[in-house]
Amino acid sequence: MSGEAVSGLTGSGAEPLEDEDPRRIGPIPLLGRLGAGGMGRVYLGVHEGRYAAVKQVLPSVVAEDKDFLRRFGHELDNLARLPEEATAPLLAGDRDARPPWFATAYVPGITLREAVDLHGPLPAGALWLLLREAAAGLAAVHALDMVHRDLKPSNVMLTLDGATLIDFGVARAAEQSQLTRTGMVVGTPAYMSPEQASGKRASSGVVDVFALGSVLAYAASGPLRGRVGARGALPHRARGARPPAAARAGRRTRRRRRRLPGQGPRGRRRPSWWRPRSGTGRSPSRCGPRR
Repeated sequence: MSGEAVSGLTGSGAEPLEDEDPRRIGPIPLLGRLGAGGMGRVYLGVHEGRYAAVKQVLPSVVAEDKDFLRRFGHELDNLARLPEEATAPLLAGDRDARPPWFATAYVPGITLREAVDLHGPLPAGALWLLLREAAAGLAAVHALDMVHRDLKPSNVMLTLDGATLIDFGVARAAEQSQLTRTGMVVGTPAYMSPEQASGKRASSGVVDVFALGSVLAYAASGPLRGRVGARGALPHRARGARPPAAARAGRRTRRRRRRLPGQGPRGRRRPSWWRPRSGTGRSPSRCGPRR
C-alpha cells in the first residue's frame, strides 16, 4: 500500500491491508481493514464518493452452513428496510457472490465500550442523550416489526452527531424469527432479556428494551467485572432460573479456597475447643465445650 493511502487511514480506525486481503470487493476499492470476527472481515472502502464499511463473509462459514445463504439474503432485505436515522444505511451488496458481501455507510467514531474503557462511566447529561437517541433508533426499527437482538456497548457508536446503533447482522423481521435454528439463542448473555435467554418465546421489541436498560447501566457504572458471577450463570440469572451445576460448583470451590485454616463455612474462626472426637472421625457438638 502506498504511503499516501496509509496516511489517509489516520483517525479512521482502520489498519493497512495485509497481503492476504483483497484490494477490491465487487465494485468497491478497499483502503484498510476495520476488523475481523468469526463470521467475516470488515474493510474500509469507497463507494460512490463516500466511505463505506464493507463486510465479507468467510468462505468457511458459507461452506459449513447450507442455510446460511438463505438467511443472509433475508438479512440484506431487512438491512435495506432499516431507516437511516436508526443505523448506517445499506449501500450495496451481493448475496450471490462467493463469498457474499454487503456494504454500509462508514460511521466514524468510537463504540460505547471503548469510550467507557478509556474515560470511565458517562456523566448524567451524556446518559440522557444516549437514552434518547438509542431509544429513538430502536423505535424506528420496531415500527417495521424488526428487532436488533444483540444490543450491547460494542454495537453503539458515539459520533460527533450523537449515538448510532450498528451491527444489525443478526436483525430479523419479527415474523421471520422461525428461520433461527432450533435451540439457537442469538445475543450476548450479559444483555439478554429473560425471554431471549430462555428461547421459548418469539423475539419482539421487548428484548431490545431490556438490552438498552443493561447498556445504560453499563454506561453509568462501567464494566461489571467481578460482579456478574460465573459466565455460565448469566443467562440463567436473566430468566430467574438456577445456574448450571458447574457454575454453582465453581462458586463453592472459590469460597472454599478463600477460607483460612481453622475457619468455618462462613469464614468465622473456630474456637480452640473445636476438634473432631478422637476415634470417631466425626465433628464435635456445636453446643459448646465439653465440661
